[in-house]
Amino acid sequence: EWDDSFNLYLTSKLSNPHYGPETFGKAMIINYSVTLQGLEDQLLNVVVEHERKDLADQRTALIQDMSDLSETLKELEDSLLYELANSTGNILDNTDLISTLEQTKTKATEISAKLELAKTTAAEIEVATSQYQPVAKRGSILFFVMASLSALNNMYEL
Repeated sequence: EWDDSFNLYLTSKLSNPHYGPETFGKAMIINYSVTLQGLEDQLLNVVVEHERKDLADQRTALIQDMSDLSETLKELEDSLLYELANSTGNILDNTDLISTLEQTKTKATEISAKLELAKTTAAEIEVATSQYQPVAKRGSILFFVMASLSALNNMYEL
């Protein structure tokens, strides 16, 4: 017998441990190792957040807006497909279906225009944040240099 809420967490200091297929089948293996590129991206976000708060806020709002618009577009498509699937008789005689189709078309056109505008804004934000890329790259390199100092002497252990 066991309790369903029981969880067992095991950790390893190995950077890339090798487990057999039976272990992978019975357990969930999560790799939390830090890569140079991943740390650089995180540091870039932190630097932009610190140096240009307005740019970081604009980027966050843009991501949220794009997500909302994509979700709305998906809902419109789903409702249109539902109307088409449940229509009976001649499709051209179904006024509800035709009005839904017209509404979906106008909203989809508006959403597509907004998404295109959002893409251009995202490109502008990317250009503005690229000037902080060297800072993030150097910070990432510095982290990995400091982490590897323990190979020289145990005094530098993190």
